Amino acid sequence: MSHLYEVTGFQSPCAEFAEKPLSLDERYLTNKPSLFIIEAAGDSKSLGIIKGDKLLIDRSLRPREGQLCLFVIQDQFKIQKFSFNMLQGQDPETGDFVWGVITTLIREFNRRIED
Repeated sequence: MSHLYEVTGFQSPCAEFAEKPLSLDERYLTNKPSLFIIEAAGDSKSLGIIKGDKLLIDRSLRPREGQLCLFVIQDQFKIQKFSFNMLQGQDPETGDFVWGVITTLIREFNRRIED
């Protein structure tokens, strides 16, 4: 009687520490219908944003104190840190509002910057 054995070798001792491949979609595009990517048109050094940075904005999130947000102020987009004081001093007639919460900044280090 002949017995066949499958030879597979030994599992690596590091196998339990193996990580699955990084998926940017899985990590950052978690709520696709409410996500938008915009490109910064100028620098905002106080916020750490430079022209050409890509900003991932989630419109489904409620802003929290100190979070970077994209606002519509006097019919223009502006990036600012959210503050509850801003809401209290807001005139509903102006139409200013929080458009979305900035969740991720993507910066290409080797891009060619053109003026």
